Amino acid sequence: MKYVNKHMLIVINRLVTIYSGGSGFPGNNIRSGQSLSFVDRIYTNTVFGKSIYPDIYHRAAAYMFYIIKNHVFNDGNKRTGLAAAITFLKWNDIVFVPFDENKVFDFVIDVSTGENDPDTVIPQIADWLKEMSIY
Repeated sequence: MKYVNKHMLIVINRLVTIYSGGSGFPGNNIRSGQSLSFVDRIYTNTVFGKSIYPDIYHRAAAYMFYIIKNHVFNDGNKRTGLAAAITFLKWNDIVFVPFDENKVFDFVIDVSTGENDPDTVIPQIADWLKEMSIY
């Protein structure tokens, strides 16, 4: 399985801010006091031998949730969260139906403004991603 690592998240963030507009922060755009340490938990995927995320969709959802909710970057968190989740799934051969941009926008905003509980929200994101995939 291919994972999105910390360096790739910085690249994804840079790309989304270049191509869809952004504030143009120099360097890696990571907010002061923030880190990408959550990526290691997605990659290792176990705590005391128990899987944190039961399938690929939950792992993708974790990328999206933690990037959006932790406001890791100065700019582009919602776009980066979505792009990281989709990139991870596509790298692992998941194919998507064409996106309805308005529905995707609404869902990402709902994640951003909704609950902060990962145990509740990550499964919701995983279901949403699965619904948009062909396999």
